[in-house]
Amino acid sequence: MRITRIIGSIVMLVSAPAINAQRLTTADPNFQTLSNLSTSIGWYQVTGTKAWSVGDADADQKGAVCLTELDQLRAAGVPDTRTLEIQWEGPELKRGVHTLAEIRASCEHVARIGKVKAFEKWALLAMQAGTNYRSGSDYYRLCKQTYNDIVKAGVPPTERVPERMIAGTAWSGTIEDLRKTWCDAGMSKATSQTSAREEPFRKELKDDKLKIALKYGSVFIPGGVGTGDAHKMAGASVWFLDLSPPRHCADGRQVHTIRRYKFNGDHLAGTTEKDYCGGAPRSAFQ
Repeated sequence: MRITRIIGSIVMLVSAPAINAQRLTTADPNFQTLSNLSTSIGWYQVTGTKAWSVGDADADQKGAVCLTELDQLRAAGVPDTRTLEIQWEGPELKRGVHTLAEIRASCEHVARIGKVKAFEKWALLAMQAGTNYRSGSDYYRLCKQTYNDIVKAGVPPTERVPERMIAGTAWSGTIEDLRKTWCDAGMSKATSQTSAREEPFRKELKDDKLKIALKYGSVFIPGGVGTGDAHKMAGASVWFLDLSPPRHCADGRQVHTIRRYKFNGDHLAGTTEKDYCGGAPRSAFQ
């Protein structure tokens, strides 16, 4: 220890001891796990922005591979003070000698980014859905659900995503901002569109007819006429669906299954199905 007097005050400067990596040999029973941690825990920098991110195989919503490995070492009795020379860099650490405790702190960050990437998956799909709000409805729902799950797991709403370009669009900001911009807004518009699309059906149809109409949107009525007109559907006691299962006839033509719904008022009285090779004849819609 070196003591220096500066204008009547005493400042003690403590020299940091040099840290040397504990030798790692193949004879070590934890050699493979320690070697993995020495090589990589998943960090990489995004091309262009140099933002830190982690590989898909290294962390996901459930956790990080490196945390599992570190927990295995703890269980095996390896102390957190054990040193290891790492060949990688991350936001917190540079290449060189570090304790397992220091590596764990960086690995906990890896795990957090893995959860963020799980949210990003659905937020990006929500963004890419554009104005096709109906097809994006599942993305909006899963985006909001994943956001809630990872925040509950400890990721702060202010956590920022790795900044980068996605299909020519700048992708950056907090997970809360991205949820509001792409998922909340998309869900709101999808709900409005769905309400507008369902309104005529809800006005004209009830019970089983309403359930089928909401699910499929349009049907065939007798004579093979396709319609999504709720008034015409309400007046027909028989509906048909032309389904294309993943099957082909012996001659290679697509199998078409004609499903026939028979109604008693708005209640379903019976359902039958019949297969055809290629397009079904008009007589199938009787």
